[in-house]
Amino acid sequence: MKRWILLGLLLLASAAQMYSLDRNAFTITSYRLNVQVDRPSHVFAVTYGRLVLRNDSKLPQKNASLQISSSLEWNDIGTDDDPIDCKCFAQPKRKLQWLGDPYTSDIDHTGSLSEAIVTLEKPVPPGGSVAIDVQYGGNIKPDSGRLTRMGLPEELALHSDWDQISEPFTAVRGLGYVVWYPVSIDAVSLSDGNAVSDAIARWQERHRNSEFFAYLGVTAPAKPPLPCIASNAASAKGYWTVGGGTSDPNAPPAGNAEEQQQLRGITLETHGLQDTTPGFAMYSTCDELSRPTASITFIPDHSLIAKDYVSAAEASDSLLDAWVPQVEGRPVRIIELTNPEANPYQDGAALFTPLISATQPNLQLLFLPTQAAARFVTPRPWMQKGLGLFMQAIFNREHAGRDAALKFLDQYEAPLAKAEEIARAGAPEGKVSAARSDSDNTLLNTTDELYLRVKGGFVFWMLHDMLGDTALQHALAAYRAAADREPTYFQKLLEAQTKHDLEWFFDDWVYRDRGLPDFHITTAYSRKLLNSSGEGDQYQVTVTIQNSGSAGAEVPVRVQTEKGEKVVRVLVHAHDKGYARVEVPDPPARVVVNDGSVPETKTSNNIYEFASKPQT
Repeated sequence: MKRWILLGLLLLASAAQMYSLDRNAFTITSYRLNVQVDRPSHVFAVTYGRLVLRNDSKLPQKNASLQISSSLEWNDIGTDDDPIDCKCFAQPKRKLQWLGDPYTSDIDHTGSLSEAIVTLEKPVPPGGSVAIDVQYGGNIKPDSGRLTRMGLPEELALHSDWDQISEPFTAVRGLGYVVWYPVSIDAVSLSDGNAVSDAIARWQERHRNSEFFAYLGVTAPAKPPLPCIASNAASAKGYWTVGGGTSDPNAPPAGNAEEQQQLRGITLETHGLQDTTPGFAMYSTCDELSRPTASITFIPDHSLIAKDYVSAAEASDSLLDAWVPQVEGRPVRIIELTNPEANPYQDGAALFTPLISATQPNLQLLFLPTQAAARFVTPRPWMQKGLGLFMQAIFNREHAGRDAALKFLDQYEAPLAKAEEIARAGAPEGKVSAARSDSDNTLLNTTDELYLRVKGGFVFWMLHDMLGDTALQHALAAYRAAADREPTYFQKLLEAQTKHDLEWFFDDWVYRDRGLPDFHITTAYSRKLLNSSGEGDQYQVTVTIQNSGSAGAEVPVRVQTEKGEKVVRVLVHAHDKGYARVEVPDPPARVVVNDGSVPETKTSNNIYEFASKPQT
C-alpha cells in the first residue's frame, strides 16, 4: 500500500512539474499591436493585438505568462482559428481563461507588473506555437517608486524615470522602463546588483529575431495643428485617418473639420528586439530636420538649437569616417525630450534628449556613442558600447592632445577598479572568489553597463596604443556583423592586419574576466654612459616592473628628466615582471609606469623617484 501511495505522489509531482508555470518557456515571435493614446487623460490602450508564442522549453506548456506595466490592466485575452502567421487584427472569437495578479518586478518604472496567467486550450508542444489575442490599457503617469525605494530623492528619480503620457510631455520607453508591450520575465530587483539588466538581456537575446509591428495613434481634433509622433523603431511611417478612412497627412481633412476627430499616428516596425527597445515621444506639433547621417525631431520653438545639434553631429562625420565608415549602419536619430530636466537616454542608434544650448564640442561628445552605434552594427554589446567611449577619447585626443584623452578616460578608471574590487571581495590575493569564476562576467557575456562601456572602451584604447591607429581602423572597416559568428572573429581581423599574436590580450580582457593589472616599479637605477659619440652625456636607465594583477598589458614607461621625458612600452604579463632600458641625455629624475591608458587596481605605487646621482 505504501508503495502505491509513494508512486502516486511521484506521479503527482511529475505532473505538477510538467504544468508548473515557466515564465521563460515561451518566446513571443511576433507582435501586432493597435495602440491608441489620449494625452490629456494619460490613457494608453491596446484596442486589439496579436501575439505569437513559441514554446522554446523542453516540456509541453499548458499555461503562459503575459506581463505588462502595473499602470495597465488586462481587459480581454482570447484566441481564434486564424493561421499563426495571420497579419490581420481581429477580435478574438473564443475567450481564454486567465488569472490576473500583481507581480513585483523592477523591469517597470512602477516596480510592479500586471501579470496574466493564461490557460491555453491545449498544451503547446516543444517547438510549437500558439496565437493569442489581447486587449489592455490604463494610464501612464510619472512614477519614481522603484528608485525612491532605494533611497534616491524623488526629484532625481524622476529625472531618470521620466516616462509619461500627458499633454505637455509624452515620452515612453519600453522594457526596463514602461512595459507597454507584453513580456514574461521572472521577478528581479534593482537592489540585486545587475539582476535587472541580466534578465532584460536574456529576454532580448531570446527575442533577437522577433517581429514587432504596432499602429501607434493619438486622437485629436481634425483642426490643425495636428499632434505628431516620433519613435526609435527601425521603421516609422506617419499617417492620419478621418472617419475610418486613411488620408494623405498633408491634405486637409474631409468634411466638417470642427466636428470630426482624426487619428494621427505612425506605424512602428522592427525586426529583432535585441538592439531596439521600442519607444516613442509625442508633441502637439513638431518639426524634423534630416541630413544623410543624422536626423532630429523637435518642437518648433527649438529650431535654432536643433540646427546646432545637427551641425554638431555632422561635425564628427570626418572623424567617424576614419574609424567606423558607414557600411552597414543608418543615420543617428535624435528625439527631443521636452522636459529639460530629463536625463538623456540612448537606445542603439537613437538618442532621446532635451535640447539645451551647449558648445559644439560638448554636443559632439554627447552624440558620439549614438553615432558609433548607428554606424557600427554588431552582435557584441561590448564592441558597440566600448567603441562609443573610445570615440569620445579619440575626439579629445584630436582636439586637445593625448593628455586630454587620458584625462577623459581617468574619470572612468576608479569606478571600474571599484567594480572589479567588489567582484573579488573576500577572495585570496590574486584569485577570483570561489562563488565567481573568471568566465562569469566577461565582456562576451556581461550585461553590466560599466563593464560594457568602460572596460570595452579601454580595450579599444589599449589596442590602438599597441597596434597603432591604422591597423585598428582597417580592422574596424573590415568588420561585418554577419560574419561575426565566433568570439575570436575581431581578434583574427586585427591579427591579419598586424601579424601580432593577440590571444593573450583577448584572453585576459575579453574572453575572461581576469580583473585588472597592478603595476609597480620594484627597482630602477641609472648609470652614465661613456661618451663615444661626442654628442654629450647619455644616461642608461634600467627599470623592473612587477604586475601583481591577474591581467597582462603593454604599458607605457616614462623616464623623466628636468628637460623632458622618453617613453617606451613594456609588455608585463599577469603575476610577472617586465624590463625596460632607456637612454636619456640628462640625469633621470623619476620613472612613471602607466600614464592612465591601462586601467589598474591602484596607481599610488607607479612612481619611482631618483634620490641620488647616476652611477658612473
